[in-house]
Amino acid sequence: MPLHAGGQAVLLGLTASAVWGSADFSGGLASRRIPPAFVVTLAHGLSLAILLAAVLARHEALHSNQIVYGLLSGLAGGVGLIALYSALSLGSMGLTAALCGVLTTVCPVLVSWWRDGHPGGTKLAGFAVAALAIWLIAYTPGDKPHPRGLGLAVLAGLCFGAMLVLMRVAAAQGVLWALTWTRVASTVVGAVTGLAVFSRRKRSGGGFATPGRVLLLAALAGIFDTLGNLFYMLAAIAGRLDVAAVLSSLYPGATMLLAVWLLRERTSRSQAAGMVLALAAVGLIAV
Repeated sequence: MPLHAGGQAVLLGLTASAVWGSADFSGGLASRRIPPAFVVTLAHGLSLAILLAAVLARHEALHSNQIVYGLLSGLAGGVGLIALYSALSLGSMGLTAALCGVLTTVCPVLVSWWRDGHPGGTKLAGFAVAALAIWLIAYTPGDKPHPRGLGLAVLAGLCFGAMLVLMRVAAAQGVLWALTWTRVASTVVGAVTGLAVFSRRKRSGGGFATPGRVLLLAALAGIFDTLGNLFYMLAAIAGRLDVAAVLSSLYPGATMLLAVWLLRERTSRSQAAGMVLALAAVGLIAV
C-alpha cells in the first residue's frame, strides 16, 4: 500500500537522520587525524564532483533560485560547521552538541508554522519530545561549559537551522542543482578555512599526513552527507518543513548507535532514555 505524503515525509526524514548520523560518525573519525576543515573540504569536494557529473548527465534545468538559495544554504552550513568544530575544540563537547542540535530545529519549526500553519497538538508534543531526545542523546553529564563555546554552539545551531530552511527553498525547482550549489559554497568555505589552518601550521613548523584510511573516511562522510541532504530535501518537499527538519535532526542517535556497534562505546542512562524518547517522538509526529 503506497504511503501518503505525510508518511513519505516521515520515512524520508528518518532516512536522512540515519544517513547524516553515518556522515558525522565517518567525519568525526577522520577529524581525529587531520583538521576538520580539511575533512570538510575533502568530503564536500568529492560530493561536489559527483553531483556535477549527475546534473550534467541528466541535463537538469538550472533556475536562478537554485543558485541563490543553494549558495546561501551552503554558506550557512559551512559557517555552522566551522562554529561547531571550534566550539567542540574548546571542551564541553556534549553540552555543545546538545545545544546545537536542539537549536537546529527551532528555525525550521518557526518558518513552517508561518508557512504551513499550526502543526497540531500531537505533532507539537512530538517536536518537544524530539528536542528532549536530542539533548539527552548528545549531552554528557559533568561537562564544564566554556562561555565562548556555548556562544559558538548557538551560532552553529542557528546556521544549521537556516541551512535547512534555505535548502527547502532551493529544492523547490529541482533537487540536484540545489544540492550542487549548496556543495559549491560549503566546499569553498572549507577550503578557505583549510588554507588558513595550513598556513598557520606551516608558519609554526608543523604539518600532518593524510593516510588512505582518512581519505576513505572523508569520502564516506561526503557521500553520506550528500545523501542525507537529498533525503531531507525530498522529505521537506513531500510534507511539512518542520516534520522533515525535526525528524532529520535526530541524527545524533544514529551516530551514537554506530559508536556503540563499531567502537564498542558505552551508552549512559540518559542516552538510552534519549533513544526511547526519540522513538516516542517519531510515533507522535507520524500521527
